[in-house]
Amino acid sequence: MNQPAKAPDMRERMPMTAQWIARMRLEWGREHVDACLRRATVKKEPGYFYAMEAGQVLGTPFPASDPVSEWQEYAVLNACEFAVFMLRPGDDPANPETAAHQVQTPARGARP
Repeated sequence: MNQPAKAPDMRERMPMTAQWIARMRLEWGREHVDACLRRATVKKEPGYFYAMEAGQVLGTPFPASDPVSEWQEYAVLNACEFAVFMLRPGDDPANPETAAHQVQTPARGARP
C-alpha cells in the first residue's frame, strides 16, 4: 500500500527563514533564539518571533501596539517574499516602546 507523501519541513518550505534563524543562533545564542521560537510557535505568544516567506508563515504576529506591527503590515501589503521579526536579547516584550526587533525584507520601495 502506498504511503502518503511526507510534508516538507520548515527548512524546505522556508529556507531563507531557516538560514536567518541559524545566523541569529550564532549571533544571539541558541538559548535565546530557541526560547523565542518556542514562545511564538508552541505557546502562541506575540512579541517573540514571526516570519513570512513565499506565502508561508511561522510564529505569532507581534501585537498592533508594538512598533514592529508597521513592518509586518508593510511586508504583507507589499507582498514581500521574506520578512522575519524576533525580539532581541535583553529587550522586554511587555514594553513595546523599548523593544527592538530584527527585520529582514527585500528592497521593494520605501520603508515605513
